[in-house]
Amino acid sequence: MNSKSFYYTVLVIGLLAISSCGRKAGIQHTLREGKGGKKLGGTFHFNETADIRSLDPVQMNDQSSVQVGENVYDRLLEFDEGLNLIPGLSALPEISDGGLTYTFHLRTDAYFHDDPCFPGGKGRKFVASDVVYCYTRALDRTTNTGAEPYFKYIKGGPAYYESNKLPPGGLSGLQAPNDSTVVITLEKPFSPFLNYPAVGFGFIYPHEAVEHYKRDFVFHPVGTGAFKFVDYKQAQYCKLVRNERYWKMDSAGNQLPYIDTLQVTFILDNKVELQQFEAKALDHVYRIPNEFFQDVVDEHKELKGNWKKYHLVHVPALAVQFYGFNTQSPVVSNRHLRRAISFAIDRDKIIKYILKGQAAGPGVHGIVPPSMPGYPSDRVHGFSFNPDSALAELALAKKELGGDIPDITLYLNAGGGRNTEVAEAIQSQLKENLGLNIQLQMLEFSQLTPRVDDGKAPFFRLGWIADYPNPENFLNLLYGKSIPASGPSTINSTRFKNSEFDRLFEAALSEVDRTKTNQLFADAENLAIQDAPMVCLYYDEDYHLLQPNVHDFPANAMFQLDMKYCWFSE
Repeated sequence: MNSKSFYYTVLVIGLLAISSCGRKAGIQHTLREGKGGKKLGGTFHFNETADIRSLDPVQMNDQSSVQVGENVYDRLLEFDEGLNLIPGLSALPEISDGGLTYTFHLRTDAYFHDDPCFPGGKGRKFVASDVVYCYTRALDRTTNTGAEPYFKYIKGGPAYYESNKLPPGGLSGLQAPNDSTVVITLEKPFSPFLNYPAVGFGFIYPHEAVEHYKRDFVFHPVGTGAFKFVDYKQAQYCKLVRNERYWKMDSAGNQLPYIDTLQVTFILDNKVELQQFEAKALDHVYRIPNEFFQDVVDEHKELKGNWKKYHLVHVPALAVQFYGFNTQSPVVSNRHLRRAISFAIDRDKIIKYILKGQAAGPGVHGIVPPSMPGYPSDRVHGFSFNPDSALAELALAKKELGGDIPDITLYLNAGGGRNTEVAEAIQSQLKENLGLNIQLQMLEFSQLTPRVDDGKAPFFRLGWIADYPNPENFLNLLYGKSIPASGPSTINSTRFKNSEFDRLFEAALSEVDRTKTNQLFADAENLAIQDAPMVCLYYDEDYHLLQPNVHDFPANAMFQLDMKYCWFSE
């Protein structure tokens, strides 16, 4: 046995001991009979390949934290499996004044979890002032908030964020006329705002928890959600238990959630994660390691061989992988060169031979994935593999640049090896199809993003996963007015500017009719994509492996791990 094999053996044994918490492989859950054929009880074991950073909602910007938060907290609104907005702690709001005012009518039967932060340890009733508190705190710079981009549209929000001085009476655009009503007024109409009460930064929590736990609130969350926080050990596990006072019932009359306990582990290696799943120490695996994918899934996206005993759920994700150009950088500022590179990449080959089919499709439209609900992606005509068009664009580029194209460096992070394999394939294709020399510069992701934001990476790899199902969340990456006069450009990394795109984009933001909004967004995207500020490579697809006794696992295109409807059979 070599040292690497020994390491993995020891690691698996140790992690099984940590994650199982007494659970033996193959042992059935002790379940109770519910109504309508449902079984109640059991412990759901799942893994995150990164540790939690913070469970304070204003700081939640990573998948692991948000997926734990999904189950501890509630929001005013939620997304269903089709990414439609549905009621949460509020009914869908009334929108008036041309899109300026949102009136939320709140539930009156939701209670915060029992916790020592409350007198006598008994959780109190959720009321409108809790929403005002949470949304105001999202704009408080002293909290190290990352939520400001979502709440700055509230009237008075930008001034408060800049000055950190809250005016008497609070934000003028955030009012609670009574315990069950919240009225939000925006600075100006902004159609995507309707999604913001459903994102992770919009989780609702009580001021008592923040005041009681102070800095420790980041790892001691209190909410109204389906599960209560019990324990967390850094880089090891997080445990949640059923909230017995949860407000939501199913159609048969069962109080949600069905499951008694959620046990989360933090195993960084996805191959070890898959081994634990096979050993029945995990009930779920998210993303199948690339090197094993064709052994597990066939060309029809069905399980094969011994894997057929499990369940497979696959969903086209609201996510895109792309290579960006700094359009203000020498050489790649040339539009024809960017178009030549976009035409010269055979995306289908990359999906087939490198990704082994683990993608929703080639990036032949634009940056907005075709899985975006209601979005007319067929109006966006991107780039397919076309060697002749690539050579024609290259000839124009050489003419304008006055000669041969110098070597170009692509900056990227490894991404578990997949990014490297894709980059090497594209490096080979661009050499073969255009005669271009592409150098690869590998960086840690923490080093890559500052270089990109600072404009020091002419050609770079990034991906974008939706925070909410609205095209603006992707097209904002191309909005010229988001580029600062100086300093890092953290949103528009390509530093792309097109006044007509900006005009159409702004028109879409102020349009309240969703169909018209999407048409304007698509027209804007189609205009921008012709300039090739980025090479859209492929759209992601999420794959979930589940043990055979798991039912109604949540799987929408944004992978929001809301476990209140999930249940076990015998």
